[in-house]
Amino acid sequence: MVENLQKELFSKKFSKGTGDNDESEDFHSGDTLGDLPSFGEPRFCNTASKNGELDKKATTWNDYFDFNEYFTIPERQFRFNAYYNLPFDTDNALSIPIFIFHHGAGSSGLTFAPLVKDLTKMLENKCGTLVFDARGHSFTMPLSEDSASITFDLDTFTADFKAIIELFYNQKLKTLVPKQKISVILLGHSLGGSICTSVYSKLSKEIQSAVIGVAMFDIVEEAATKALHKISQFLATTPTVFSSMSEAIEYHITQGLSSLRSSAEVTIPPLFKQEKSGKVFRITNLASFQPFWDTWFNGLSSQFVQLPTSKLLILAGSDNLDRELIIGQMQGKYQLVVFQESGHFIQEDAPTKTAITLIDFWRRNDNKNVVIKTNWTKK
Repeated sequence: MVENLQKELFSKKFSKGTGDNDESEDFHSGDTLGDLPSFGEPRFCNTASKNGELDKKATTWNDYFDFNEYFTIPERQFRFNAYYNLPFDTDNALSIPIFIFHHGAGSSGLTFAPLVKDLTKMLENKCGTLVFDARGHSFTMPLSEDSASITFDLDTFTADFKAIIELFYNQKLKTLVPKQKISVILLGHSLGGSICTSVYSKLSKEIQSAVIGVAMFDIVEEAATKALHKISQFLATTPTVFSSMSEAIEYHITQGLSSLRSSAEVTIPPLFKQEKSGKVFRITNLASFQPFWDTWFNGLSSQFVQLPTSKLLILAGSDNLDRELIIGQMQGKYQLVVFQESGHFIQEDAPTKTAITLIDFWRRNDNKNVVIKTNWTKK
């Protein structure tokens, strides 16, 4: 797992930007602080741009999501790039699952795109999904140019996630779905799993009561902590510039960082910024996160096991659990699933299998779906 975690923390650290950088900067330049969170216009159009094939890849988000908007949250001092789907035809459903995702370090929200597509298809659009780019990643941008004051510790990531969840829940979900039908599942990959675990207790009571489960993808505290000590060495030998987006995609595939080409074509481009020369440069600089690394996984296993909600841990390969997770598993405190054939990016390498697992997790743990019948009759 150490090697896999390194791959993730690095592969996705590679970079992020897929669209035309000038266009993105123009969008941000007109931003002003407001009193309330707001939604921005979609970042990409649905047609191919002047940059041809590369930008076509950058716009493939709309094959997976209905909406791409900026969530501007002044108190967090960031404009978060978000992608989401809202459920259709919910009148006859007892429960509407809402899957809210958080990616890992160096990644982007679109790492979950293949998984979201399968979830939406299997549930016939009767579910909601939300992904976004965390601070320091892909197309999310600060509202201030004072980058020196930006921090990347676990508490800060968690506070961002809390604000995004509450904004989405209050301004999007509640206007469409009756509150009693909303069943939220928080899902995080690697560092995102730690953030999902951390955010649960900090949510409002209303939203907390709507959360029926927390899922972590391929993260074990002990292994992750060990992997962090080797990041610097890995980063020193990792390419940060490619001559084209196609070359970047090929690199990830040939290095085993991405197993499915269909996934790589949508998940890799958001990691890079394209220049006019055609070259692409990684966006996220994980080395700048180093002062905060030791906050990311400290106490994760214990906190996850003790969460007062249903829990799911999906691991890639036959990696070892640490002591807290072993004890928790023996006590039946969470569900453990292992995908032997998957790489670290489970949501990219095995999206269909992951979707089936998540739907099963939702159905088994959501009491809204339980109808108790009785043979008692009135006399």
